[in-house]
Amino acid sequence: MKIRQTKRNNPNRQAGWKVGLAFVGVLAIVEMAPAWAQTPALTTDHFSYLPGEPITALFKGGPGNPKDWVGIYPKGIEPGSVGSTIWLYTDGTTGGSKGFVEGTVMFASGLSLAGDWTAFLLANDGYTKLAQIDLKIVDPALAFVRPNKRDYTTGEPISVVFTNGPGNAKDWIGIYPKDRLPGNGNSLLWNYVDGTQSGTTGKTEGSVNFSSGLGNGGDYIAYLLENDGYTVLASEAFTVAQTAADALRLVAISPPNNASNVPPFVEMTAIVRNGTQKMATNTVTLTLDGVAVAPGVTLQGDSTFITYTNSSALAPNSIHVFVLRYSDDAGKPNWFTNQTSFATTTYTNIILPSPIYFENFDSTAEGKLPAGWTSISFSDATDENYDLQDLNSKSYADWVVVSRNRFTNNFLSYDSHQSTDDYKRVLTVNPLNIVDGKLVRDLASGNFIFADSGYRSGPNQYLILLTPDFDLRGKTNVHLSYHSLWEQNQDSFASVEYSIDKGSHWLPIVYMLDSADVVRTDTGEIDAVGTFTADHGDVAHYVDPATGEDRGSAYWPFIGATVGPELAPFISGRINDDPMESKRVEIFRLPKADNQQTVRFRFAHAGTDSWYFGIDNFGLYSMAPGLETPVALTLLKVGNELEISWPASATGYELESSDSVSLPQWTKVTGVAGNLARVPLSAREKYYRLRK
Repeated sequence: MKIRQTKRNNPNRQAGWKVGLAFVGVLAIVEMAPAWAQTPALTTDHFSYLPGEPITALFKGGPGNPKDWVGIYPKGIEPGSVGSTIWLYTDGTTGGSKGFVEGTVMFASGLSLAGDWTAFLLANDGYTKLAQIDLKIVDPALAFVRPNKRDYTTGEPISVVFTNGPGNAKDWIGIYPKDRLPGNGNSLLWNYVDGTQSGTTGKTEGSVNFSSGLGNGGDYIAYLLENDGYTVLASEAFTVAQTAADALRLVAISPPNNASNVPPFVEMTAIVRNGTQKMATNTVTLTLDGVAVAPGVTLQGDSTFITYTNSSALAPNSIHVFVLRYSDDAGKPNWFTNQTSFATTTYTNIILPSPIYFENFDSTAEGKLPAGWTSISFSDATDENYDLQDLNSKSYADWVVVSRNRFTNNFLSYDSHQSTDDYKRVLTVNPLNIVDGKLVRDLASGNFIFADSGYRSGPNQYLILLTPDFDLRGKTNVHLSYHSLWEQNQDSFASVEYSIDKGSHWLPIVYMLDSADVVRTDTGEIDAVGTFTADHGDVAHYVDPATGEDRGSAYWPFIGATVGPELAPFISGRINDDPMESKRVEIFRLPKADNQQTVRFRFAHAGTDSWYFGIDNFGLYSMAPGLETPVALTLLKVGNELEISWPASATGYELESSDSVSLPQWTKVTGVAGNLARVPLSAREKYYRLRK
C-alpha cells in the first residue's frame, strides 16, 4: 500500500493544537493551551545504554491525553526545532489512541549513535515540555558499568553489570556516595568481578549482586575499578529513596482532565493500580455531572479497570464532570477522589424522516450490483480470478457488493497474494456519527457497495458507479444521505454528483481529495479551477474510450461536471491515511432535484494503489424545514491561520465572532468566500457562530 508520510510516522513532528467547541446557534471556541493538574515526571530504566539496546521510558503524573508523547533528541536540541530521533505516544504506539497518566514506553531498537541524549515527555502532539531526563549511548568498545536500575528503595537488592573490563581476577565493583571518590574513603559495598571478596576468577563481563542493598536514601555511584586499585574504568550514578507506603495509583483516565472535542457518547475508562493495599472494589462510585451512574468494575492482575459509557448523547459543545471515588482495603480505609472535566465536541445529530428511496444492498448478492445500478471500470486487472477475499482479483476491478464480515478477516493482496489485515480499518468507528440521537457504530451493516484501489497490482484504478433515475416529482427539499466509508491516500480522489437530465450534465455534491492538493488564492479562497487542473505525477490515468486519449495527471478527468469557479464550495479536503476522519454519515441538500422526474447519481473513485470507497444506506429524503440538519462548523489549522468552513448546501448564513459568550459582542468576520473563511490564530479564546 502506497502511503505518504503523516505526522504519525514522521519524526519531524509538527506542533499540535487543540480546538474546543461550543454552540450559540452554531458557535466555536479555539483554545490554544493544554491544561492539566498533576506534576509530571519522566525517567528511563538506565542512564547508559549500548547502541541498539532497548530504552524504556517511565512516566507518571502526565495529563493523560492520547497524543501525549515521549521523544528523544540529541542533548542540547530543543523539541520542535528539529525532528526527534525516535518517538512514541504514551500508549507505546505511533497512533496514540489511549491516554495514560502513568506508564512505560519502550523503544525496542534504541539509539544507534554514541553520545549524550535527552528524553522529553511532551503534551498532546505538541512541544510543551512536561518533564525530561538525560541519558547516554556509550561507545561499545569502552569499559561499561551499570546498575540494573536508575532508582532503588532502601534495602532493595542492587545488581551491577559490566562489560569490556581488563579481565583481572582483582578487578572490582565498588559503590560510593556521590560526593566520595574511590581511594578517598571506604566504599559502602564492594565485590570482585567474580562476585566474591576473594577474587579468584578474572572476568571481562558479567554482573555482581549486592543482595542487602543500601540502608540510607541518597545519590550513589557504581564504579568498575582496576586490579585491587582505584583506577576508574567506568562509572554510573543511581539513586536510593527511603521506602514509602505504596498507595493505590491512578495510572490512566480517559477523557483526561480539561479535555476538549470529546465525542457525545463518552467511553470513560480509569485504571487504578494496587499498592501495598488493594482496591476495595465495592466502594467504587462514579458520578456524571453530580448524578450517580453505574460503572463497570473489573480486575486484571494488580489493576482495577473502571468503565462507563453514557446511554444518551451529551449535547454538542457542553461542559461535564466525572467524579470517581474509591477506597483501599486497609483496616482504616484510605479514600481517593479523582475528578475530570471535559467539553464535548461539535457534532451534528442528523434527523432523518422516512426515505423516498432507500438501498442498503442487503438484498443484492455479493459480487453483483443492485437492479438498475451500473458501473464503468478503468481499473487495471492483472489477476483474472474472481475471489472476494483477494483484493487483487478481478472481483475488485469494479464496484461490487460485498459483506462487511469479510473485513473482519485478512485479505490477499497484489500479484504475490500476500495476506494483509490492513483492510480491517474499513470498519473503523467514527464516534461523531449521530443519527436520531444514537451513535452509528457500524457504517456498514450486512452488505455494502465497495470500490477498491489499494493493495492492487497495476498503476491505475478508476471506477464509476451510476444509479438508476429516481422520480422525485412532488418532492421538495430533497436531500441525499449515505454512509461513507472513504479513506484518503495522497493522490486518491472521489466525486459524488447528480444529474436531472439522464446524465447529459452533472451537478456537484462533493469532491474529496488530499487537503494538501487543494489550491488556494492569495487570500486563502479555494481555487476550483487550479485545484482540478493542477498537474500531479502520482494521479491515476485512463484511456478515454470515445477518443483513445490518455487522460489523468490532474483531477478534472474524473468528474462529470464542467470545471469552473462555482465548484469551489463542493471541494472537501481530507486527511491523508486517516482511517476514521472520512468515515461519515453524509447528508447533502440537492437544490436542483426538487420535483424532477429523472434524478440519477454518479460516484467515482480514482487512485493508484490508494485505499477504497465504500457506500451503505443510500437514501433520498424530503426534509421538512423542522427536520433540516443543524449546520456545523469545521475547523482546520492551515499554517498560522484557522480555516472555518461549513457545508456548501447551507446558504444564507453570516459568520460572526466574539471574544466572549458571557458578554458577547458579535461582529461580522471579513474575508468570507462562499462557505469558507480564514482567520489568524491567536493565544486568546475566540468564539464563532453562523447566523441566518
